[in-house]
This record gives sequence, structure tokens and C-alpha cells, in this order.
Amino acid sequence: MTINCLVIDDEPYAVNLLEEYISQVPYLQLLHKCYNALEALNYLKQVRPDLIFLDINMPHLSGMQLATLLPADQPFIFTTAYSEFAVDSYEKNAIDYLLKPITFERFLMAINKVAKLSTTPAGQPITTPGAQKLFLKTGKAIVQLEYDDVLLVEGLKDYVVFHTKEAKHVVYKRMKDLEETLPANFSRVHLSYIVNRDHIRRIEDNHVHIGTERIPVSEKYREVFLSRINKGLL
Repeated sequence: MTINCLVIDDEPYAVNLLEEYISQVPYLQLLHKCYNALEALNYLKQVRPDLIFLDINMPHLSGMQLATLLPADQPFIFTTAYSEFAVDSYEKNAIDYLLKPITFERFLMAINKVAKLSTTPAGQPITTPGAQKLFLKTGKAIVQLEYDDVLLVEGLKDYVVFHTKEAKHVVYKRMKDLEETLPANFSRVHLSYIVNRDHIRRIEDNHVHIGTERIPVSEKYREVFLSRINKGLL
């Protein structure tokens, strides 16, 4: 297994340190170094790295802003000297948050999280079934879930509820914003529901059965949803 890395940081010392750390891990390879986010955007139009180390404080375009422009399934780790960005970083679905000065031990802890993901050669889409994680800010806590554990998402005005077999997690977020960040196996079936197609037991009478839930499929979303289902029909 090789994890191809991109480092984005405007501080040469920080770039050099990460380059040194990467060189000490046999299955890591440094693809490229970018010293600002705009340069990185141009590079990312041509190459898909397996992992991005992304500084937060950069001129013109911050790491937080760049993170919102990345594909939803792009693994990345934030690096910064400012601890106040920790909660925001998890809301951006970062795999980890490394506080400068970064020790090699802490670097390895972050890499161990990444190593659990399935990777493909640089420049190819990354598929990580059952391994991709998201962080949910629920009240005063931050909860980590695997996407595959999510059965469905229910919209309640300005909140969404993540349903799993074990629990329900309420998050302050709009359905429309959430829909754009979810993996491809999630489908909008109703104004108030997004379902994980991998957990569908059956579809009957314009309703989806997931777990003990019976979810309506509205006319607005029916055609797109059923076209995805039909691709897997035998």
C-alpha cells in the first residue's frame, strides 16, 4: 500500500518538517508541495492525491476555505498553530487536526487513521467503503461515525438527524448543504429524507424500507433515485 501525499502550507519550515516525516514512513510518498491554496487548486485539477496535509492560515485563500472546495471524499488532515480551529476542522470532515509544532509521534497517530482507509494510485478516485468517517457536532460533544453506519438522514427545519442502528444524532445543519457532502451511495428521496442505499431492505409502493423505518419517495426525487437503483437490478 502506498499513500500519495500533497502538502499545502505557506511556511517552508512546516513543509520541510512534513516532508521529513513522510520520508520516514515506508508507505507514504510525497507527490507535491504547494506554498499557497491557489497553487494547490491548480494542481488538484490535474492530480488526485490520496491524502492532503492542509495548513489553515494562508494568504488569499485559507485552508478552511479550500477544504470546502475539495471533493467530499477527499481525505485531508489540517495543520495549524492555532487550537481554536479544532471544532471547525472536524465540521469540515477532516481526518485529523495536527497542532504545530507537530511531533513525529502525533504525526504517526494521524497517519494510522489514514492507513485504515483503502487507497488507489494517485490521480485515481479513492473508494473507501465502510471506512470513511464523519464528525458530528451534537450539543457540546463531537461524535465520530462511519458513513456506512448511517441508515438515513432526516431533515427537521434547520437541523438534521443522523439515524444509525444504535442511536440518533441531531446536528445543526441544512439538508441542502449536507446533501452536497455525502458519498455517492446516499440518495435524496424526499424533502425531509436522504437514505443510504446500501441499507435498503426493499422498495414498495413509493416507500423505502430501511431498518424499522418506512420512508416516502416523493415525485420530485423518484426518477433520479430509481435510476440509480435500476443500475443494480438483476
